[in-house]
Amino acid sequence: MKFTEVNPFNNKIQKAINKSILNTIIKKDFILGSNVKKFEDKFSKLSNSKYAIGCATGTDALILSLKSLDLKKDEEVIIPGMSYISTGLCVSLNNNKIVFADIDEKTGLISFESIKKKLSKKTKVIIPVNLYGQKVNIKLLRKIVGRKVFIIEDSAQSHFSSLCHDCKNSDHISCFKSEKSHKYADLSCYSFYPSKNLGAYGDGGMITTENLKFYKKLLILRNLGTVKKNYHQYEGINSRLDTLQASILLQKLKYTPINNNYRRKISAYYDKRLSDITKIRLTITDPGSSRHLYVIRVKNRNRLAKYLKKKNIATQFHYPYSLNRVGALKNKIKNVRLPISENWANECISLPLHPRLRISQANYIIKQIKNFFRYK
Repeated sequence: MKFTEVNPFNNKIQKAINKSILNTIIKKDFILGSNVKKFEDKFSKLSNSKYAIGCATGTDALILSLKSLDLKKDEEVIIPGMSYISTGLCVSLNNNKIVFADIDEKTGLISFESIKKKLSKKTKVIIPVNLYGQKVNIKLLRKIVGRKVFIIEDSAQSHFSSLCHDCKNSDHISCFKSEKSHKYADLSCYSFYPSKNLGAYGDGGMITTENLKFYKKLLILRNLGTVKKNYHQYEGINSRLDTLQASILLQKLKYTPINNNYRRKISAYYDKRLSDITKIRLTITDPGSSRHLYVIRVKNRNRLAKYLKKKNIATQFHYPYSLNRVGALKNKIKNVRLPISENWANECISLPLHPRLRISQANYIIKQIKNFFRYK
């Protein structure tokens, strides 16, 4: 059974995607073509953001965002201990000091109490990560850190999520349309890696912002420091969103909120059926999450993964390390303990979740998990 489905569409939608690709090829509209701007405009509208800047990857979105802030080398950036490597690499590659905050025990999101302990006069940026698709409360975070600290929201997994704590809606399309959480972040960064809720047929990324100054600067930074040929205003990088990928994403965009709702349905079913297994710790999740991943925690993770593989059920670990233990960053950080992040990394296991996963298949997965714990 597949862990994910990178292209969960029927033939009619697939034909529209193929046609969009072919039209781009026929027009030879490859670099910053018309569909890039069309996609940026539609994405900004759907995400309730004033401006959107397409770039090559989600990692580049983070790097470009930091570059736009003109930080000094010794200035500090606070990041959570539990995230993908990109959240740490962007800080390291921008030559800033990484400061780790631990995560919340129940949700896996960055701990506000830990942030408060790590704040200093050198803190210039915080990068909260909307882990597994669940939104960090950016409004509350802004109250804690004030206006002098920049907030870069890592939304790589949270396309069109909403911050709904006690929402009873079954359809959260209206929730993210009415929410204005982006206004509390300076910049928000997205990934269009193929397995994301909105995925390209390769790499792609996006930055959204309410700030016109950042928008204009990022347009230059992503294009080798220029918007006018041979006039290079900044030290930029080559990180343009490919027009072919933008053409694909433009077609897929309209279906993402609907697919998110289905992910929520499957996730709620998992929650209900797995909640009675005492040896499993569920990830406490708000109903407005995009539910990019469904993550549980168990003590004997490797054995469970091996057992499920024998039953033809694919699983993954998101993530098998905490960032303070990553070798690539060890020369850039002090030795620091993050007990919750480290424990989470040792126990987390992600179950199959995608828009083509049927309830009957979810039932089979749940049955096999229950069989594993019944006989172990």
